Amino acid sequence: MKITHIIYSFNTGGAETMLVDIINEQVLKIDVNLVIINDSYNKELVQQIDNKIKVYFINRKEGSRNPFSVIKLNALLYYLNADILHCHNHNIIPLLLSIFRRKAVLTLHRMGIPTLYLNKFIKLFAISKAVKSDILERSNIISEVIYNGIHNDIIQVREKQTFVRIFKIVQIGRLDHAIKGQHFVIEAIHTLKTQGLNNIQFDLIGTGNSELFLKELVIKYELEKQINFLGPRNRNYIYSHLKNYDLLIQPSLYEGFGLTVAEAMAAKLPVLVSDINGPMEIIELGKYGFYFQSGNTENLAEQIDYIISNYSGEQLKQKVEAAYIHVRVNFDISTTSQRYISSYLILNKLMSTAYDKISLEESL
Repeated sequence: MKITHIIYSFNTGGAETMLVDIINEQVLKIDVNLVIINDSYNKELVQQIDNKIKVYFINRKEGSRNPFSVIKLNALLYYLNADILHCHNHNIIPLLLSIFRRKAVLTLHRMGIPTLYLNKFIKLFAISKAVKSDILERSNIISEVIYNGIHNDIIQVREKQTFVRIFKIVQIGRLDHAIKGQHFVIEAIHTLKTQGLNNIQFDLIGTGNSELFLKELVIKYELEKQINFLGPRNRNYIYSHLKNYDLLIQPSLYEGFGLTVAEAMAAKLPVLVSDINGPMEIIELGKYGFYFQSGNTENLAEQIDYIISNYSGEQLKQKVEAAYIHVRVNFDISTTSQRYISSYLILNKLMSTAYDKISLEESL
């Protein structure tokens, strides 16, 4: 079976990082290609792709209406002759000729994706039940949930559920406070400091447009000795350093899934998430983690204080152990890859049956 994945740009976002993992796993069982349409891509991320996967660059200028790029894309797809075209942007479909639209599927990587072109795909995949519900409510289109997966076996596990003097918190993701909500954590730490809780260290891993705003907020609250901006870090770093923290906080205002939450759980790290659909789905409404009211700084501070106060308790230990098992069973990259492959096979069989039927009718 031949699969061609298609994406507009290939920078260090969640969808792109996830795609690297998926195709590297899929190529162990099927023939896989990747087509990057725009000339915007991260070379380091491309280098993480398995050498057995051929990567093709259309080098289209972002937003360009030059028909040459469209012709080049469709000519390449004709040459590759894939059984399934797996798209990762909803608005790729208008660029495809009708013969390719008949075998195009789409993964919905986030909430709020425009619905205009969704009925043009033969199959939609959603990365969570939250994303599936969002699309269903807005378009009445059904999608299949296939959770994102992580490399459970290479994430280093935290050995002891205790902390010494300094309580270390980490947040991983794009520094975009309007979406990711990092400012709530800074404000909560300020609140706790005014209450006499000074032993908190907060590290932010990532970069983004809100970096200056967040740094100014740290200065405003005089938290320079407690809060550190570590910049971007690759996943090898993250997978080997999660074990050094005592808590991961995911304070997002909008989140379709929350891969870093699952990664922290795999490292046996307690997690504290905002009570929005994606992250709450991962922790199953508090069964495998803690949560606070989204956007409520006081409630966030209360939950951090509660976790610190009960850190050596049996309840927290049991929650962390149960979360570790839950992630390994439900969110492994091998499971994600196999579920996609199984769906490809079913779709390919259905399409072959349909084409055979059409051919028979034409001959009669």
